[in-house]
Amino acid sequence: MEKTRSQISSASKKKGKRYEKMSAEFWGKNQRVMIKPTPGSGSMIGLPGDLLVLGECVLKDFVVDVKAERGLLNKKVKDYYRKNEEDAERKPSFLEIYDFDNNNMDPEKFIVIRRKYFARIMEELNGYRKGSE
Repeated sequence: MEKTRSQISSASKKKGKRYEKMSAEFWGKNQRVMIKPTPGSGSMIGLPGDLLVLGECVLKDFVVDVKAERGLLNKKVKDYYRKNEEDAERKPSFLEIYDFDNNNMDPEKFIVIRRKYFARIMEELNGYRKGSE
């Protein structure tokens, strides 16, 4: 039996909510503040992104969008990232990407980093903020 569009959409929304909740739980523990998924499945007027930060921490300065999709990072990016991690010999690492679109000579720049390393940076920034107050 073939699924209808509304069934697919409903399943997709449930999956999205599950990963938004997982992300909120991770960041809430890491930042030691209350963080919840944004009500209404995603951004609302005045509340952009998928996470609602209900305490003071560096993460409040970011708009976080949570995506869970098979093949979201292409194999080439994963291969480059894994090679970089191997070369780093257990040091934290990230991958810097210059993405050229069509004939655009000014590429978009992205950083790919494991969440645990980014979380460590966020913790340090929170400490820096608290120390300068």
